[in-house]
Formats: sequence, structure tokens, C-alpha cells
Amino acid sequence: MREFADIQRELGLQKFLDSPLGTLYFVPFAPNAPRVIVRHFDRELPSRLVIPFADLLREAQHWIERDPTLVRLVSIEQPLEVGRDFIARKHHTYQTATDSYVEWEDPPEPPEELEEMRTAFQHAVGNSKDPRDAVIETVLARSILEATGKTYFDETASRFVVVEPKVTRDDLERWSNLSKPT
Repeated sequence: MREFADIQRELGLQKFLDSPLGTLYFVPFAPNAPRVIVRHFDRELPSRLVIPFADLLREAQHWIERDPTLVRLVSIEQPLEVGRDFIARKHHTYQTATDSYVEWEDPPEPPEELEEMRTAFQHAVGNSKDPRDAVIETVLARSILEATGKTYFDETASRFVVVEPKVTRDDLERWSNLSKPT
């Protein structure tokens, strides 16, 4: 399992922006360069939460796949690589995220799929007794029901892409504790 310094050196990563959950880095534009964003767990999230973070992303996608309407309308971006102290994911390029529908002065018209996705999500939550599902539902509610700059509508696929769910350290600590073998 690689460390951040390894991927930074290999890809020539440059700092994109600071984030409480870890500094984001990107690959500068160059022919044949991979389009990735790398979250270095160097802030509020300790490196011991890298694996739980990646696991939560995978399980959130599985949760969505249980509902035929949701799986048609939304997907969770999965890591391309999980390292000791980083997660690398595809670098999406988009201009209109769900926050633009409410936060812009002259907001664009949201796609009709937005309300359909939110309604389907509201019908799907609260049906499980699994405490891990409760964590997933909490995180997905922030990413699907709330306005965010990390969820956008991909017109080509006719679905929303959650580039990165809105997780907190508390979510990941709870997830990690629930995922430990008993």
C-alpha cells in the first residue's frame, strides 16, 4: 500500500485546495496524464480512517444499488486507489452542482431527475435496522437532499454523481467502530 509521498512524486501532484478532511491535490494538465484528485489525510481525518472512508464509499454505493429507482438516478464515485494516508479518485469536471440550484443569484433550472432522486431517497431511508445503514443514510442525506458542490447531474448518463459524499469525522469514527469485528 503506497503512501501519499509516493503518489505525489509519481504523478507530480499539485495542491488544489485545503479542506478540513484533508488537503486535495490534482495532476497538472499534461498529455496522457491521469485525471485524478487525491485527498491526503493530513488534517482532521487521521490516516487510520482511510480504509473506513473507502469502505463507507463502497457500502454507500451498494446501499443505493438495493433500490432500482436510486441506482438509475445516482452513483457514488469510487476510489481509484486507497493508500496508507490518501484516497485517489477520478477528477470530475462540471460547473453545475446541486448547490447551484439554490445558491446562485440566477440559478439554472434543475433537471427533473433531481426531485425524482430525492423522493426515491426519502422512500428508501429508515427501512433497515442495521446501524451501519443508519450511518450511510445520514451521509447520503447530506449528499442527496442538501445542496452541495460535490453532487452534480451528468447529462450524458442521465444521473447524479456524488463525487464525494459529505462525511464528517464523527461519521467515519462511528463507521469504523461499527465495522470492527466483535
